[in-house]
Amino acid sequence: MSADGSDEADEFVADYENATAADIIEEAEPSAAADATGKGDEDGAVAGSFAPDIELSPQTPAPENALFVALGVCLTILALADTIVGVSLLLAATVVGIVGLGSAVCYGVFLRTAPES
Repeated sequence: MSADGSDEADEFVADYENATAADIIEEAEPSAAADATGKGDEDGAVAGSFAPDIELSPQTPAPENALFVALGVCLTILALADTIVGVSLLLAATVVGIVGLGSAVCYGVFLRTAPES
C-alpha cells in the first residue's frame, strides 16, 4: 500500500494494454484423420518410436570393440583411483592386467556363445 492508502495494483491494471489478436494463441482443431484413428497428434517421444525398421540379428563382437570397452574401463578405474589414493605404476599395471584378463575371458565367452551368422 502507498502512503495515501490507495492500492498500487489498481494503477497497473489501468495502465495495462489489452492483448491484441497477435498475442493470443488459439489451440488448433484436431484434423479429421486424427479423429478417425483416435490417436491425434500426441505421439511425442514414445519409447521405440525411433527404432529402425530393419531386422536386427545378434553377431559376434569385433575385437576392436572389446578393446575400446576394456580401455574405457581401465581409464575409468584409474581416474577414480587417482581421486582416492593416487595412481602409482603398480596400481596402473594391476588394473590393466585384471581388466585385460577379464575382458579376454568375456570376449572368449561371447565368441563361443554367439550364433553363427
